[in-house]
Amino acid sequence: MGGEDPREDFGAFYEATYPAAYRVAYGICGEHALAEDVTQDAYVTAFRKRGGYRADGPAEAWLYRVVVNTAISSLRRPRVREIRALDPEGREDPSAPDAMTAAVDHLVLMEGLQRLDPVARAAVILRYYLDLDYASIGAILGRSTSNVGSILSRSRDRLQRAIAPEHPARRPVAIEPQGAGRHG
Repeated sequence: MGGEDPREDFGAFYEATYPAAYRVAYGICGEHALAEDVTQDAYVTAFRKRGGYRADGPAEAWLYRVVVNTAISSLRRPRVREIRALDPEGREDPSAPDAMTAAVDHLVLMEGLQRLDPVARAAVILRYYLDLDYASIGAILGRSTSNVGSILSRSRDRLQRAIAPEHPARRPVAIEPQGAGRHG
């Protein structure tokens, strides 16, 4: 991302940051429709509060904080759960072996993420989906760098325990992106 200042051209900021903001929301919420709502609500909040953005850090980190807070708040509200097919858009043939395996892996991982508390879920999404370092995640979540490390370590353990018992024949799911493992 180019580090656009949301105070100058919010439209360009929106275009540049929407895909990552949506991934954060989806990772925390686990449902496409809710993630879309959360992302839109977060942008409305960010637009209204853009004058309060202080350029002391990346604008994206400021936005991710808004998305994380909006997503966590949305999970506290009662809602009707959506029941959907594996691939409601019909982008791939779900009967194809690779598509089916990918869909199952995705559902298993999303189910495991839903077992984490919202802050832990946010930390995992920010680290492994957006590849943010611990300091950036700490700034977004309002936690120390060492606390972020602890949250991520416990979350990996919980995900592994949540996934492995239900799928004993499967090898462990790796969530670490290539080149990850750096803390700073």
